[in-house]
Amino acid sequence: MVFDTLALVRVIRELLAAPIRYDMTGLNGKVRPLTNDVGQISALDCSGFVQYVVYQATTANERIPMGSRRQRSHVQDTTAHIDYPTFAPCHDDTVRIGFRDAVWVDDLDGNGQQQIDRATGRVKRKRDPVGHVWLVINGRTYESTPRGGRSQGPKSLLWSARTADANHFFQLGTCTGFGAAMAAARLWTALSEMVP
Repeated sequence: MVFDTLALVRVIRELLAAPIRYDMTGLNGKVRPLTNDVGQISALDCSGFVQYVVYQATTANERIPMGSRRQRSHVQDTTAHIDYPTFAPCHDDTVRIGFRDAVWVDDLDGNGQQQIDRATGRVKRKRDPVGHVWLVINGRTYESTPRGGRSQGPKSLLWSARTADANHFFQLGTCTGFGAAMAAARLWTALSEMVP
């Protein structure tokens, strides 16, 4: 994928600043059409965030499927796995994508207590069908997540916050000058807030 640096900086900064809640109910967390401005988005889930950013920030407006499992399938068909702890902290203006598989979790009762199967005496388990997807650029994640509250979905976390979640990790493409452009945008914002 070929990323447009200024478009990537713009869309990420706008998403992080917008009042967009995290919602994965049906298609609520997807943007339709992908040409919508950030101001028209009220909710995003993780795959909707990634799909929108990739479309908005690639020079060919690349369309990747919705849903983290479909997105992983799409990406792994064109690129090889890379090691998360080795490449996620890199400050090399490269756009990478991480995926967490759906996992088995303890089946808790209404009070948050583990449920025990009476026949076997073991803790009941259930499959959490929800995976997760996020972008990593220069040691930061860019994602929509309920972490820290659902009222603000788009967030940026330190890469290490997702180390335990990274079942799959791939390189999408380079975005030359991303770090410098983000720093300049932050400086411009800070200076504009100082001017009366």
